[in-house]
Amino acid sequence: MDGMKNKRGRRAALLALCCITMVSMLGLTACGEKDLYDGLDPADYIKVGEYKGVKADEMEAEVTRAEIGDAIVEELKAAAKDTELKKGETVKEDDTVNIDYVGKVDGKKFDGGTAKGQELTLGSGSYIDGFEEGLVGHKVGEENIELKLAFPPNYSVEKLQGKDVVFTVTINGATRSVQPEYNDTFVKMLGDYKNTEEYEKALEKKLLKQKKAEAEENVKMEIWSKVLADTKVIKYPKEVVDHYVEMYNELTDYNAEQYGLDRKDFIGQYYGAATEEDLQKQLKDYAQTLVKQELLVEYIAAKENITYTDDEAEALQKDIEGQGYTEESVLRETGRTMEQYVHIELLYEKVLDFLLENADIQ
Repeated sequence: MDGMKNKRGRRAALLALCCITMVSMLGLTACGEKDLYDGLDPADYIKVGEYKGVKADEMEAEVTRAEIGDAIVEELKAAAKDTELKKGETVKEDDTVNIDYVGKVDGKKFDGGTAKGQELTLGSGSYIDGFEEGLVGHKVGEENIELKLAFPPNYSVEKLQGKDVVFTVTINGATRSVQPEYNDTFVKMLGDYKNTEEYEKALEKKLLKQKKAEAEENVKMEIWSKVLADTKVIKYPKEVVDHYVEMYNELTDYNAEQYGLDRKDFIGQYYGAATEEDLQKQLKDYAQTLVKQELLVEYIAAKENITYTDDEAEALQKDIEGQGYTEESVLRETGRTMEQYVHIELLYEKVLDFLLENADIQ
């Protein structure tokens, strides 16, 4: 089940659910909307253990020379420009060729075996084994290149499985991605850098910042997992669980339609559910897992007076919309309005920050 993913990825990773449902717990919704949790006290449903002073491993982050080198390679790739090869030039792996071809099995053409003007990057693995490799070393403009190959035993077209095939290919043209040379001139184009040494120092600083942020996220997840494990469910609010199960079912139907599958095939392929009964058990587990965590977020937020500003809510909503999500898609994928989604996400992040600030880092 495809679901909403924010760029932080915390909540999605934590829940390990295909769809993350956001909900406002204590009636803190806009325009007087009644929320699923209106009138419910989280303390009636969960017993929370100690969440301050949780022991966690120290955050560690370092950047190696190899990582700096990898980042430079990626920068060079991004700056590469396509150069058209001249007629008679030899093509090699990673070149993109424009080809015509005719394929024959037992001397006869077959459906899908003939094409003109096809773009193919050599080494991409797009065609059967031997096809792309067989073009390496030939020249732009070369005709009647004969490739004697065989379809794999598990080929998607059953009647071609394991069959010998001969392709006759013409290379109409080709382009090659040419990377710039890594030197002082190149790094000056990237920013206000005098030379490669200065650029690499700035790159190391940038990578270290990213590593520290990742390390901090990992520590937050470690702490949250411990607090969650120490939280016991007294009972589940049945109406809320049922609401989520219903929403997951509707989203399952929607996604099945998007994939062009009927519901039975979809749940078997994407859930591993052999029967509808198996699926409903999974969905109920998803819902209960989510309810427990949302109750815990709201419980800690209320106890510690954790809030957020209107500006923070507006910024997060813009971020979500910037990722292509709309009011409609948020409602479909979470069962919640955009404002409710923003509410629980902000509380969740701020609760994680609070737990980190009050943790016992070893």
